[in-house]
Amino acid sequence: MGITNFKIDQAATFLGVAFLACQPKTAFQSATQDTTKDGVPKWEVQVVGTVRDQFGKIGNEVLKIGVASLKDPGQGVMPYTPVQLVGFEVGVMEKTKRNPSTGEEKIIGTTVWYRAEEIRPTTATGKQAA
Repeated sequence: MGITNFKIDQAATFLGVAFLACQPKTAFQSATQDTTKDGVPKWEVQVVGTVRDQFGKIGNEVLKIGVASLKDPGQGVMPYTPVQLVGFEVGVMEKTKRNPSTGEEKIIGTTVWYRAEEIRPTTATGKQAA
């Protein structure tokens, strides 16, 4: 399977999405802001998404979403502002462990991450983003 990315239909998935916070994404075991291969700074945007489960119960989930941007994508966005996640996708990657004696790789789990091209207050889109 390797790495698989899926585009997310925000309106079909969430009853609503609200901005919480944004901070620089740091490189692994570093205090330095991480960047893309092209040198664009990476940011971690936190949002709360409201969903309805198969039994009709409403639940909220905080999502950490990676965004690559030259400037802080949360600049000027107040907490709890409804937002649209432009180009929103989820990525899934297998976690594997190699048996040192046989060399065989075994899947031991998965890593899931979220990313978006940008976040946009719904007031800026001219339409309600769910």
